[in-house]
Amino acid sequence: MLVNGTRADDLAGRGLTTLQRWVVPLWLTVLLRVLGWFGRWAWRGVAWLIRWPLVGLVVGLLAAGYGGFGERGFVVTLALLMLAAAAWLRLSPVTFDRRVVQRLRGGWRWMTHYRRRWYPALHGCGLARITPDRQVYVPKVLRVTSTRWVDTLHVKLLHGHTPEDLAGQSEGLRHAFGAVRCSVVEVRPGRVRMILFVRDPLVDVVPPVAMDAVPTVPDLDSVPVGRTEHGQVCTLKLAGSHYITAAATGAGKSTLTWNVLRGIGPGIASGLVRVTGLDPKGGVELYPGRALFTYYEDDSPEAIARVIDDVVARMVARKARLRGQSRKWTASLDEPFELIVVDELGALTAYVPDRRLRERIAGQLQLVLSQGRAVGFSVLASVQDPRKEVLPFRDLYPTRIALRVTEDAHTNLTLGDGAKERGALCHLIRESTPGVGYLRLDGAAEPVRVRFGWISDEDITEMATQWVAPPVTVDPLRASARTVIDLADAEDPATAHDL
Repeated sequence: MLVNGTRADDLAGRGLTTLQRWVVPLWLTVLLRVLGWFGRWAWRGVAWLIRWPLVGLVVGLLAAGYGGFGERGFVVTLALLMLAAAAWLRLSPVTFDRRVVQRLRGGWRWMTHYRRRWYPALHGCGLARITPDRQVYVPKVLRVTSTRWVDTLHVKLLHGHTPEDLAGQSEGLRHAFGAVRCSVVEVRPGRVRMILFVRDPLVDVVPPVAMDAVPTVPDLDSVPVGRTEHGQVCTLKLAGSHYITAAATGAGKSTLTWNVLRGIGPGIASGLVRVTGLDPKGGVELYPGRALFTYYEDDSPEAIARVIDDVVARMVARKARLRGQSRKWTASLDEPFELIVVDELGALTAYVPDRRLRERIAGQLQLVLSQGRAVGFSVLASVQDPRKEVLPFRDLYPTRIALRVTEDAHTNLTLGDGAKERGALCHLIRESTPGVGYLRLDGAAEPVRVRFGWISDEDITEMATQWVAPPVTVDPLRASARTVIDLADAEDPATAHDL
């Protein structure tokens, strides 16, 4: 080194500078390294106990028992903790599974499957950040929970990252971790859940709920229809919602209809539920279960239009009866839940040659869809082509379901914008898995993969034999409303839906 053109060693020899060297003994270097190593692991242990307070409590109690009473205290404390765990499992198995089993399984999965792959996977998918001094940062995993089917990684995003950044790389992350499917759900700003489905519970055929297990009084807020990809029972909330199902031929869209009817079968037989069946295909799908329907039509578009007019008349009559009496409808024998099943909606809204008749049917259906939920009327419809010209009022269906479709664009048309990007790959569903599809609830961004129970022709026959819909008498108020519709239809069919 030069100082004003003079070497530093020369200056030192003249007494102007001094060279000082600190010589650290080897034993001190080793001691500092050992203390640093123990300090890091102690800090990690404290952080781990803070992250797992239940484990910290167990370790603390065992340590206190051993410190206070020796080995005998340790054994007694361990026995008491095992008894407490058994009582917890007995009283609340769901919370025990969620807070203990899933977290322990998740910790094991993180150590054995994800820890070594996490950095290479995110770096390979372009989700790592490299600073100017070559420091590499990736989103941090805060904790992992795991079930038999699903691993859930709770991830803290880097500054500048959005949930859409991870969701856009979900396919690459799926392959990197060897998962069946991957989806990303935002928890709160800066936090997401990366859900990796490591096994597929929907590969095998899902059996329907046993007839003797169906409750006598159906729960219209939780009707079992199949199984979700989480391995749980898939239930639908019938009361207060409408459903539209889009599926290609042979995708199994009729399985949803028959599972719904199976779940409310005892209510049909008791009169607590009334079902209107409309089959524009001449009874190909619905006629085998004809006895389950209080009202049924499969003859012609004109005949089906008259049945829909009758549905509107009953809805208008119910609104008149409830006006000023109650703000909330409750299912009863006097005011039963009304379900309208339409097997192929496109045959009524797009393929009817008579324009006036087509507009009349569409107008009446829109009345039921927009006003029926408040008074106990619900629509369960299916369609093969979900395009706007075939299904012009799909926004009136709060709950949408897409099974296997012929075009990838049909996924977003049915489930809403962004559904395909969030993992709903309906066009890739195999033909060998009928009844598999994606369900999207109103207000939920993430579609749920489900498989509806398989119901055979023999099952339908048994249902129609055991749960026969009782006959109904004509309500004078409903009959008068029906007469008004008939008169309007006779004068101008295009204005019949203006009632």
